[in-house]
Amino acid sequence: MEVLKTFTGDALIGTRYNHPLNDRTPSILAGGDYITTESGTGLVHTAPGHGQEDYQTGLKNGLELISPVDDVGKFTIEAGEAFVGLSVLGEGNQAIIDALDKTGTLLKAEDYGHKYPYDWRTKKPTIFRATDQWFASVEGFRDNAMKAVDTVCLLCLYSLTFFLIFCLQHLFHNRGRCE
Repeated sequence: MEVLKTFTGDALIGTRYNHPLNDRTPSILAGGDYITTESGTGLVHTAPGHGQEDYQTGLKNGLELISPVDDVGKFTIEAGEAFVGLSVLGEGNQAIIDALDKTGTLLKAEDYGHKYPYDWRTKKPTIFRATDQWFASVEGFRDNAMKAVDTVCLLCLYSLTFFLIFCLQHLFHNRGRCE
């Protein structure tokens, strides 16, 4: 490989390029405060549908919000037909590397350790996904709901305590999830 020209990262910000594996809207090179050479190469793929920093970078730069991963960590059709059903943390990575190599757009492939969030219980990597959510105010029925808890018959004090704590911490936060 021959180096034709050298650029600083700042000089490349805003450059548009075509996606190497599909014909989506051209992507843009965007910078972020979380991108450093201390924890990687200094050049990262931004996926606005998969993580808070990427999402914010996507909003700032008008990037398309897609999340081509399903509930069990497998690629969906949004990733491309060749990748549907492949594990994001397993064979899916190798399939994408192979596809990039086949199209001649892969310059180099190497394993690169980086910080990645892990689930504290399972010790497995966590996959962040953008999902639809809904929000509701409980102000109109909060008091009635707490009174209704008194009518629930539980068999032990521990169960009642757990149930009340759950209600206070989860049910009455102004947020619900819809996936």
